[in-house]
Amino acid sequence: MTDAALLPMNDLLKRCSRALGKIDLHGRRGVTLVSMDEIEAMAVVLATFGLVPTMPGEQPPEVLLISPLKDH
Repeated sequence: MTDAALLPMNDLLKRCSRALGKIDLHGRRGVTLVSMDEIEAMAVVLATFGLVPTMPGEQPPEVLLISPLKDH
């Protein structure tokens, strides 16, 4: 498996779009059709957009979104 964090954002978004298409077309059944690479891409994109992870067994933090870092 490739390290999704190293892929260009456009490639990540394409993978996410394919996954979303499967879910949009097939509903709950579509979730079972999403590949591991697509799931990994979705996680990287969500993290890039500022979603804070909640570790297993922990309560979600009060602030779930942070401002993503901007390149200078």
